[in-house]
Amino acid sequence: MQSFDYQKVFTLQEAFDAASASNGASAFLAGGTDLLVQIKEGKKHPRYVIDVKGVPEMAGVTLSGDELSIGALTSIRTLERSPSVAENVSLLVQAAAKLGSVQIRHRATIGGNLCNASPSADTAPVLLALEAQAEIFGKTGARVMALDNFFLGPGTTVLGDGEILTRLKIPLSHKRNGSVYYKLSARKAMDLAFVGVAVLLELDGSHRISKARMALAAVDPTPIRVPSAEKLLEGLRLTPETARESAELAAQSCKPISDLRASADYRREMVRELCQQGLLAAYRQAKSSTEGKNE
Repeated sequence: MQSFDYQKVFTLQEAFDAASASNGASAFLAGGTDLLVQIKEGKKHPRYVIDVKGVPEMAGVTLSGDELSIGALTSIRTLERSPSVAENVSLLVQAAAKLGSVQIRHRATIGGNLCNASPSADTAPVLLALEAQAEIFGKTGARVMALDNFFLGPGTTVLGDGEILTRLKIPLSHKRNGSVYYKLSARKAMDLAFVGVAVLLELDGSHRISKARMALAAVDPTPIRVPSAEKLLEGLRLTPETARESAELAAQSCKPISDLRASADYRREMVRELCQQGLLAAYRQAKSSTEGKNE
């Protein structure tokens, strides 16, 4: 482990000032499950590590009207076990339960999982499907942007010098919906996804799809949504044929690579298969909940 200077901060302004003064030589510390490993392996070389765990504005899960706000310091385990999250965005619970081991989930934070900007991050595709927004604190104060624009490439985000991700804001819909997150990995726990698929469908009273959201992980330089596959479905009742057509569009939209975990061809085929399965499962779930409400 290389040496570094450690500083604990208690406000967003302190965090920004400390990072700005380092001239790009600092890193923020939350759960540390990615950062400390990367420092130990020589992948990152910060001269200053700024501990933000004591910043209250970055903590907590808050339900207000039609929005769920999640602090960037919220642990993955908290999301997995939160009644508010389970009731309003069960898709996020599914992803949280598949991230690492229980021990890792107790330490890892949602902000860290996103800011690490791994193409295979488990929370990223589900948050894209949920149309989450990122709240960022920087030189001019707070700004909010769609999470779709947050990732620039592997390990790279839009965060500028000294900027820090503070919260995730998820708009809530009261329409009946179904959602699934599928993670394909070599082991059940403690392994990265070599394909991740998130599907969310909303239905109208006639069981037509009023909104479709599909997002992928580990098959592109960043987690991505697939608008072409989504648009095909909206206004239709799902059939095996339309599910297959939409899944094919998703498979053709991604740009997987070959590595030690899987080949590009295998990844693309699994996107096709998991998207089709996910659409059918989410539709059954949404249709069942709609029928139950009507009864």
